[in-house]
Amino acid sequence: MIRAVCNMCRPKRPVERRKVVVLHHNDFDGIMGAISLYRLHSDDDFHAKGTSRRKMIKNLEKVIKKYKPNLLYVVDIGPNDSELDELRRILDNRNFKVIWMDHHKWSDNVKRVISELVDEVIYDRSTCGAGLAARYAKERGAKLCDCCEELVNLSCDIDLWIRSDPRSEKMSMALGNRRWRSYLIDKLWKCVGWDKDWEDAYQEVIDEMKRNLRKYLSKSIKKKVCEYEIIIVPIRIKDVALVSFMAEEIRKEKPYDAIIFVSDVGSLHMRRGSEKIDLSEVARRLSGGGHPAAAGGRLDYTFLDKIIHKLFLKPRKVELIIRSLKDYAGAVCENKGMRETKCQEE
Repeated sequence: MIRAVCNMCRPKRPVERRKVVVLHHNDFDGIMGAISLYRLHSDDDFHAKGTSRRKMIKNLEKVIKKYKPNLLYVVDIGPNDSELDELRRILDNRNFKVIWMDHHKWSDNVKRVISELVDEVIYDRSTCGAGLAARYAKERGAKLCDCCEELVNLSCDIDLWIRSDPRSEKMSMALGNRRWRSYLIDKLWKCVGWDKDWEDAYQEVIDEMKRNLRKYLSKSIKKKVCEYEIIIVPIRIKDVALVSFMAEEIRKEKPYDAIIFVSDVGSLHMRRGSEKIDLSEVARRLSGGGHPAAAGGRLDYTFLDKIIHKLFLKPRKVELIIRSLKDYAGAVCENKGMRETKCQEE
């Protein structure tokens, strides 16, 4: 005889949760963007993956294949023109929703293509990546605690170079400490702000950065390209997270128009020293992009280039940087209606 089962005892069918994936830039700003979106999607099957700018395409493919998302966010990463064909290949004929949110400078072509490829583009240069994600989450009903709001504000403070709170720079630098990084990211996810752990990690990375910077500067190249005073500094890939802070140290010695770091894998990391130059336009000529004051690109190092750079701290393919600066200077003069540039005289 089949017995009736009361509603209290009746087993419930398992609910299939939506798979949500966030691919975010692996700096303070991008991490806080992912954390803000988690506040909206905590009931979903949620996964966050940090990526360097250089490995964005590779990691985008990886998270799609691994997690098979229903909803994918890309946060705090600006696509470059040189990546559009690859993005078409990856995102065409997909069966999941894509939302791309960013605050870096995009070309008109990138805006058009990304708008065609994804379901929703949230593009606003007035705030940081975490600010965009937090605003998006709150508009859809997410509750951000006071601590989370504070951490979002701190990430914007350093990412937008406002620097109204000294903790923002210190926390961003501490996240560049490889020995402490995973532990500190875990603290951010648990909404733990500045404390003794952060202070210890910060002090350790400051000491190491100053030692390494002295070595890097001894191998640097200083040049005048057109009207721009630049310095090209070879670094190792492990110190890429600290380039903004190394640039600040260099500015104290001399106000270069552009401070250009070249890593031992050929990645470029540029920081502005004056208002005379828009680095995002220079970076665009080097398969990159970013902000007018902070941008990145690449030099396509060969295996031999990487070995020579790593062993001798000797930057390779410097002529590509010089050519891009001259091309940028010529375009600026042309836009101003000038027929000749200082580059043509050199």
